[in-house]
Amino acid sequence: MFGLAAVCAAAMALTACGSSGGAKNAISDAPRVELTKLINDPVPADFNGAPIEVLSMDNPIDFSYSSNEADMIFEMKDGVWLDSMDNAIPLNQEMFAAMADNFLHLHAVSEVTDPGPLSDYGLSDPVYSVYMTDSEHGERDISIGNQDASGNYYLSVNEDKVYTVKPETAESLNFDYDSLVVRDSLDLTVAAADLQSVSVTEEGKTTSYKPSDSEAMARIAAGISALKPSEYASYHILEQERTAAELTSDMRKTFSAEFTQNGETKSLVVYVGGFADADETQKYVQIDGSEMIAVVDRTVADDLLNASEEEEQ
Repeated sequence: MFGLAAVCAAAMALTACGSSGGAKNAISDAPRVELTKLINDPVPADFNGAPIEVLSMDNPIDFSYSSNEADMIFEMKDGVWLDSMDNAIPLNQEMFAAMADNFLHLHAVSEVTDPGPLSDYGLSDPVYSVYMTDSEHGERDISIGNQDASGNYYLSVNEDKVYTVKPETAESLNFDYDSLVVRDSLDLTVAAADLQSVSVTEEGKTTSYKPSDSEAMARIAAGISALKPSEYASYHILEQERTAAELTSDMRKTFSAEFTQNGETKSLVVYVGGFADADETQKYVQIDGSEMIAVVDRTVADDLLNASEEEEQ
């Protein structure tokens, strides 16, 4: 990776580099723009057509579920659902509660009378497994197996009775972890004329751009407007993840801009790390104020930094 002095020399064809010096004033003191929160809409439990109440658990302690591909483990603390592996990850409470409600208040379509061996229903090697603990009712171990001719799933609780449940009940288990998290993103549209100042800092050296740097400002404005992260490498940065993504203070590039938004001066600070894929088509970024590592197209990062492909090698 080149130092910024070399970048300036190589970037002359793009725009004239601004003043270069220490990073002391690289990050703006203006109020930061607010992060956009990406939140999936919950799908409420629907018990229509499932008249048999199997469970009613109103004081859950934990809730975990699994398939052959993944395991999810969550716990309830002070009325809030948390990821047991990392309590700091912001879960979408409404979405998680709506999913869990399908099982905490489990309703069945029918009960199988005089059931045979659990293996007859795919319950000895279940498609899904759910484990719940309730402070009043204790533990419940749920197995979900094959589908019957109507498409309903066979289900057993603590390997005891066998029921059928609606497909929507079984398939409500969410293995798309992204949709369970409240994700940090941006939703900005910035024109070059809105930009008041921009700086890019790398390896202790800062390149500054002014409104008169029209070509650079146009490209940077396009980069800001396209910076709408929707893919993530981490929802709560651990130090080893920060290092692997080249987002530590000694490795990252720091982008800082001041611009006018609704008549007010706002600022945006973005840390740009290394490549997120072997083909070098994506980059890791962290937006200041967020503890998440996002993944964006390389072209977005290049526009933000006013950098050429050669400079990014």
